[in-house]
Amino acid sequence: MTKLRYCERVHTHFPVVFAGEAYVGEGTVLNVSVPGCAVHSRKRVKPGSYLEMRMLVPDTTSPLRVGLAKVRWCEGQRFGVEFIQMPGDDQVRLGRLVKKQVPLALPPRSSAWQGAHS
Repeated sequence: MTKLRYCERVHTHFPVVFAGEAYVGEGTVLNVSVPGCAVHSRKRVKPGSYLEMRMLVPDTTSPLRVGLAKVRWCEGQRFGVEFIQMPGDDQVRLGRLVKKQVPLALPPRSSAWQGAHS
């Protein structure tokens, strides 16, 4: 049976850093909506645990901050979180991202950029 979503979820591909009570992890945000996101990570998390997150979205240089998120499901190296607490300005940015007002994947770095920053 297919679950119906009450909010649009859009595919993404940008880095995320997250921290639980006793660990820090990093991964890739696979899709995002206003109430939450799905993450791919080598770091294992448990359903019901709480995280703080910083998503490196392509709209600005500052990360999108999630003060508190709850892990709702885990499947292999993927997990889904519900955003519980987020600063107001970051909520506005997230809403704009979901409405596709900015690209949702970081562009690949050019070889010229990589050479200049090696």
